[in-house]
Parts: sequence; structure tokens; C-alpha cells
Amino acid sequence: MKLRKYIPAIIGRAAYVVGLIDILANVLHPFKAPATKVQSYLPIFTHSTAFATAVFTGVVLIIVARGLIRRKQRAWAITVVILIINLASDLFRNRTHLLQISVVVALLLALLLFRKEFYAVSDPTTKYQPVRAFAFSLIAVVVIGLFLIYFRHDHQVVGNPSFGLILLAILKGLIGVTGTLHFKGEGVGDTFDTTMLSLGVLTLIIPLWLFFRRVKPIPKMSDEELQLVKKLIKHDQEQDSLGYFATRRDKSVVWSNNKKAGIAYRVEGGVMLASGDPFGEYSLWPEAIENFLEVARAHAWTPAVMGAGDRGGEVWVEHAGMQALEIGDEAIINVEEFTLEGRPMANVRQMVNRIKRKGYSCYTIKFSSLSKDDQLELVRLAKEWRYGVPDRGFSMGLDRFGDPFDEDCIITIAEIDGVKTGFLHFVPWDADSLSLDRMQRERGSDPGITELMIVGTTEWAKENKIKYISLNFAAFRSLFERADKISAGFITRTLRNIIRFFSNWFPVESLYRFNAKFQPEWRARYVLYPGAKDLPKVGIAAIRAEKFIQSFRSHSA
Repeated sequence: MKLRKYIPAIIGRAAYVVGLIDILANVLHPFKAPATKVQSYLPIFTHSTAFATAVFTGVVLIIVARGLIRRKQRAWAITVVILIINLASDLFRNRTHLLQISVVVALLLALLLFRKEFYAVSDPTTKYQPVRAFAFSLIAVVVIGLFLIYFRHDHQVVGNPSFGLILLAILKGLIGVTGTLHFKGEGVGDTFDTTMLSLGVLTLIIPLWLFFRRVKPIPKMSDEELQLVKKLIKHDQEQDSLGYFATRRDKSVVWSNNKKAGIAYRVEGGVMLASGDPFGEYSLWPEAIENFLEVARAHAWTPAVMGAGDRGGEVWVEHAGMQALEIGDEAIINVEEFTLEGRPMANVRQMVNRIKRKGYSCYTIKFSSLSKDDQLELVRLAKEWRYGVPDRGFSMGLDRFGDPFDEDCIITIAEIDGVKTGFLHFVPWDADSLSLDRMQRERGSDPGITELMIVGTTEWAKENKIKYISLNFAAFRSLFERADKISAGFITRTLRNIIRFFSNWFPVESLYRFNAKFQPEWRARYVLYPGAKDLPKVGIAAIRAEKFIQSFRSHSA
């Protein structure tokens, strides 16, 4: 039984290796002799005397290999067809290789025997996928063409053609135009022309196949679903501080059977990545998780969670067998206990007083209560203050700003002489708490504006009976805290120094230090994943989903 689950990976990796050997054997001289010997025992149609067919088959095998590893039905079918063609072609040859036929038959029987292991349906696609496939295929075949000229036929080319002329010959060859390059042997020229034309056909077949298969894209949440998610979050008395971010329009949702609980997610690189905790009725979270896992199984996606809290993480671990890795802590201000008095708050107190003396002030209000002109101005400033950097986020930020859908959002605006210089935008968390969505300010504004706005928001929150304010997410907070102690060991300090080095580009440490100034409560956040081997893939998917976000919620602190 244990062997069965490894069958797709074994076959997929074998197909990839065979395809790679096939291409190298027909392109690079050093690989040709050993590959010819190896290929006589390989169970794939790779030893064709037709050079173009060999290269073409190698490329197809490499493409199909990932699908086999991911248990895709379509990849299984293509592999079976290749093996049948291989077997038929070998049986009709004058000389047959008994060992090769035996291996082909054995592998074909294994594929048929373990057919149920290849159950995954094709991944949903988008209208841009054929375009991307065409671009990828074109680049791949041009590279193969360059390898042919420079490494295989380098001594057969007449004269000393320039790189531009060689590139032109390759591009013309893809559409069947010959004669740009001249070779010493007529057979070499025919082989090159046939190869380029075959690969040119390949660059058209793949995009056309993707276009005409008409696989539906992963459905994003409809307006009705968005309203339902918002309603469930609003009525959940113990909702996660990241719950409102489930309403991002670029996410999809898996529901419990009665749609009273759900999980928001996005698919990145074969990883079905949920964000934060499930939302809705707590007793239905296990049912929503099972439905989530069922969708992942159907597509052979790797299930994972980014930014789970303690409450949701425990449910995932119990019902999905996930492993948890703490990735940082969320800074939570307890409004009732917050004060600027005392030595720990000296730095914040001094900065706020200094910025006030310069004439800065701030006020907090519902975004929907602003005048239309002020709303439009803030939307414009939000885009301007990005300074060319696109909006980022997935689990801890919205994909919009100033949308009428978010009528309950709160904004704190900093001004000097009536001119806006920065703002904090908060989404609702429970009926009496706020969660930071974005923090932006004018690049040339004075230091201390952020502290002024946070303190101002807290003072407004006290007057309006707000209990908690969730600030930025600080990655590796516990590591920095341990490394600051005199008892910190060599390994802890080394890890801290490595992260500090990367903080030159991604201000991880500075954000932790900034958060710590406000004496917040720290709440751990986790990434959940099926097993250790899946962690690198899940990490890459999370980075892609967050659009290379620097492990924190603030975009322009």
C-alpha cells in the first residue's frame, strides 16, 4: 500500500529523466555515446532514428512528467499512448529488443494496474494560459536550436555566421523556411530543417490544445458569496482578526454543506493555499476543512494554510493532520490598557509630542462618512504613495481601497496645515475591534507620523468602546526576542544575523522593533502544511500569493 502512493512520482520522474537524456543525447556530443547505450533499455519512444522525433518526444516527456507526478488523468493518458506507439513501432521493426519490449509491457501494465492513482482532473486555466504556453514553447525551441548549432553542428556550418543570422535561421526554420544557413553535409541540413519545423509545430500545438480544451478557471467569489462571507464574519463573535480579508475578490471559497462556514483560498503552483482561519460557525469548520481537502484531492493540489491563528490551527491539525510552523506574531494593542505613560513608552511619547509641535494632527472617521471629494483624494493618494510599487497581500490585506463594499472600514488621517500626509486604514474585526489593512504616508513627511496616527486611533478607540487594534505582523518576532537575551546561544544569534542581513532589503527586524514600541500583546501566526517535503513548495506558493510581501502587513510604514 505504501508503494502505491509513490507510483506516480516514480513514473513521472522517470519520464522527466528520459526526456532530458533524449534531448541531451541528440544535441550535445558528450552525451550521445552513453545515452545511446542507455536508451536501448529505456521503456519510452526515445531511440527513434529520426532526430526531430527524438527531440520532440523528449520535450513532450518533460512536459508530461510534472503531470504524472501530480497524478493527472490527462498525463496518464498521454503516457499510455506514447508507450503503445513505442511498442507498436518496435514490434514492426526488422530487429527487436526483447528486454526493451518486456520493460515497455511491464510499465504499460503497471500504468493500467495503478490507473486509480492518476485520478486528478486538469487544473483550471485562464484565457492567458495559451499565451504563456506559446511564449514558453517559443523560448524553449529557440534555446534548443541554439544548442544544435553551437554544440552539435558547430563544425558542420559553412562560414562563420553571426549570432543574429543563426537566430534568424532558427526562427525561419520554425515556419519551414530554409536556406539561411549552409551546412557541409546535405543530411545535416535536412536534419536541422526537419527538427526546427517539428519544434515549430510543437509551439503551435500546445497553445492551441490549451485554448480548445476550454477548462473553466477557478471560480472567484461571486457578489452574492462576498456578501455572505461578510455577513458570516460580522456575526461571528470570535472571528479571527484576519477574517475580513477573506473578502478579497481575488480569492475563491470552499463552503460547508449549508454555507454557514467556509475557507477562502487561492491556488499557486499546485498549492491550494487557504488564508487565515476558517470563517463562520465554529462547529462547521471541520466540515469546511473536509470539503477543502476533497477539492485539493480532486486536483492533486497540496493543501496548506498561510497565517493561521491558534484557534484555527488546532482545528486544521486535528482534522487534516497538518503540521504547524510558527512564522511570526501579530501585534495586538489592548485599547483599555494602552497608555503613553511610563518608561517603556518614552520613545513613542517623545515622537508624538515632537510631531505635534511641528503642527501635525490626525483624526479618525469611517471612510464612508468622508465627503466624496475626500474619498477620491485618498484613493488618488493611496496610489500615488505606492511610488510605483503594486499593492501586495493575500492573508493580511485587501485587494481594494475606497470600495463602497467596505462601508464599515475606519481610517485615521494625518494632516499639516490642511494637507493630508498619511493614513491608516482599518477593517472591522468583531463588533468592537479593528484590524490594520494598510499604512501609507507621503515619502517626504516627518518621522513620527505613524506613531501619531496609531496613538490617535487608540484614543478614538477608547472613546468608541473598541477593545483591540491589530497592527502589523512581525515575522520571526520570537527569534529576535530570544537573540536579545544574554543567554542566547550561537545558533540563535546566527539565525538572527542571517535574517538581519536580509532585512537590508526586507525590513523584517525594523518592523518588529517598531511594533514592540507600543507594548502590544503578541499572538502567534502559523503556516500549516501536510509534511516536511511540502514545506518548500508551500513557502514558494505563499511568497507568490503575497506578491513578495515582506512578511508583514504594513505596505509603506
